[in-house]
Amino acid sequence: MKPVKVSVIIPVYNTELYVRQTIQSILGQTLYDIEIITVNDGSTDNSLSILSELAKQDNRIKIFTHSNQGLSVSRNVGIEKASGEFIYFMDSDDLLDHDTLEICYQKCTSEQLDFVFFDAESFCEENITLRNYPYQRNLQIEDKVWTGIELLEIQDGTGNFRTSACLSFTRLSFLQENNIRFYPHIIHEDELYTARLYLNATRVKYIQQTFFKRRVRTDSITTRPFSIKNIQGYFTVANELMNHNDSPTTTKEIINHHLSKMLNAAIRNAFKLPVKERLYIAWYAVINYWEFVNCKTIGILLFKSLLKN
Repeated sequence: MKPVKVSVIIPVYNTELYVRQTIQSILGQTLYDIEIITVNDGSTDNSLSILSELAKQDNRIKIFTHSNQGLSVSRNVGIEKASGEFIYFMDSDDLLDHDTLEICYQKCTSEQLDFVFFDAESFCEENITLRNYPYQRNLQIEDKVWTGIELLEIQDGTGNFRTSACLSFTRLSFLQENNIRFYPHIIHEDELYTARLYLNATRVKYIQQTFFKRRVRTDSITTRPFSIKNIQGYFTVANELMNHNDSPTTTKEIINHHLSKMLNAAIRNAFKLPVKERLYIAWYAVINYWEFVNCKTIGILLFKSLLKN
């Protein structure tokens, strides 16, 4: 049996309408030496039966199942079970261009990269405004090997930072050596995971192609209304990133700029929440993030809903 080149990790939760098409887009990859690690996260629909049916047809598919614990825990299980040289995370309702894994694998192995990243485009079968879900970057950079911190600074500076874990193809040993995992039981776990990729990587390249196809649908995490749980997730991410206080001065400045952009954007999105929650957010932000959150953001949080009325 040939060594596994890529482990594709797919958490699955109640996506019976889409998971077959998703897995078929991986089975159809031009790179054959892969394993597909599906982690059934306590699905209550027919998802597990579909996985079992597909696994009987192709022995590259592996199934692990546990009670519902969320996306982060499921992805972490996948990392622990992976035997591939590289890792790719896929959501169970999305699609991937057929040559993605081969192109990424060849790029990473030929240039000894920690990871590569690429772009995506959204599609939907429902009446949803796609401009609210941008995944493509307008990133014009030199085609060379960069450090992760250089690319984080460039993307933050141009408004092109995209956090989805599905937009990176990563060497497994890099994750293991830097102990990079997904923070459990929060929303916006990708914000922390992806930031840690960039903060730790020394060899990264950008592939300017839209390999990943993000399905936007009404009953997904992505399209749920903004809530206090979103803010709590962002605050957890901020607290974890602030722990990088042993970083060199330049890196610390880049982290602080990243935190400022993330927190100001997140807090401004909370302006429609109930008054009590907005007051709590304002208090917590002023106490804990005064050096990152500006007065205009607090004003928008507290008063924008009044102005719109």
